[in-house]
Amino acid sequence: MRKLSLILGVIITLTSCNAQSTNETKNQNQKKEKKSSKIQVLLVGTSHWDNYKQADLDVAQADEIDILSDQYQRELDEIVTKIVEFKPTKVFVERTVTYQPKLDSIYNLYKTSDWGKKSRNEILQLGFKVAKRLDHNRVYGIDYRETSFPFDSLMKVMKAAKQEVLISEFEKDIMKYEKEYNTLVYNKIPLKDILYYLNDEEQRKSDFGWYINKATQAGEVDNQVGAFLGSEWVKRNIYSYSIMQKYITHEDQRIMVLMGASHIAVFENLIEYNPDWQVVELKDVVE
Repeated sequence: MRKLSLILGVIITLTSCNAQSTNETKNQNQKKEKKSSKIQVLLVGTSHWDNYKQADLDVAQADEIDILSDQYQRELDEIVTKIVEFKPTKVFVERTVTYQPKLDSIYNLYKTSDWGKKSRNEILQLGFKVAKRLDHNRVYGIDYRETSFPFDSLMKVMKAAKQEVLISEFEKDIMKYEKEYNTLVYNKIPLKDILYYLNDEEQRKSDFGWYINKATQAGEVDNQVGAFLGSEWVKRNIYSYSIMQKYITHEDQRIMVLMGASHIAVFENLIEYNPDWQVVELKDVVE
């Protein structure tokens, strides 16, 4: 009788352990399923490749790579191949909703002819290439431009308030970025490493941080041009984010967002607070 009790005790213990193990496995699987059910958002911040050998409207005026060179075309194709393997169901780019009909038109031209193949624009060179390889019907414009960017006024109020230290810090930040990026350009660093630099976490913090920590200090107490500029920048990007959300359907489990690196710095923060979305970095896809 005592032996029987011991045997029953062992059986009960084993059954309990097995049940506990099964429950733990179920919980782990449920967590994995929950995690994988989030929309995977591939964030790709770039410089503007169109600016090769010409100035643009950006505050920082760094030089630019020749994306049409044999080296960068070869490396670009390798990156495109990796993104295609990621299989985004939609590609979002830096064009407005009102521009969408024209974007559709030029994308169709791109798909059916040699038109645009020699354009340096990152939308065509990277966005269109990915979408075409995946046989997408369209590329989606999500940019929002009905905002102000009073940079000249910002500099004037800093000078008027004699904020020499703040001006100096700002100029040093610009010079640091220009020097670092120009070094990458001159040394013809691999394209993926240039993109990794632009999408580096510290680079994003520095970029977005200027709008909400440095620009906001500009001027006297009764002058809020810096805060206005920062809020307009956030406004532009949160509107773009809103547009992108409205395009998403239940079929979209993986998407790609291709915009200037400064936009992506804001997007990353917005997505951090979206319980249904999860950021995927280019490095994780390419490596």
